[in-house]
Amino acid sequence: MEFVSLATVKTRLCNKKKACAPLMQGKKTERQILVLYAGRDPVLLLVRKLLLEYAHYVVTTAATYRVFVKEFLDGDFDIVVLCSTIKNIERKKMASIVDHHSPSTPVIVISEGPFSHYDFGTITVDPRPEAFLSALAEVAKTCHIRRSA
Repeated sequence: MEFVSLATVKTRLCNKKKACAPLMQGKKTERQILVLYAGRDPVLLLVRKLLLEYAHYVVTTAATYRVFVKEFLDGDFDIVVLCSTIKNIERKKMASIVDHHSPSTPVIVISEGPFSHYDFGTITVDPRPEAFLSALAEVAKTCHIRRSA
């Protein structure tokens, strides 16, 4: 396993300037988009959190089902992201909780492979950073209005 610095990670993630630049410009949106990101792998969780924060999203992470439920029910999120590092049965339960308590909150499911699609969640997205950020930006344009917004 190779150790890389945060600067190296950011450079690698945005190496394709044409894909990432429009999504990661220094402009902040009129209101901040709150994202609940659930995933099991602590390194991937941190990297994706940093990527989203760099793109001006406000991110809360959940590494367990219990933490996810607590954060979701105690919070008011614009978007929920379910990482491929969580088993599908558990992601399906998480998506069901979101749909039951806040049906207008979009659930982004990160795919496990190029042809993976699921019968839960609002949209399935490719795990590549530029595809993930692009899909997130599209969903953010149409996401629901939080109670606290």
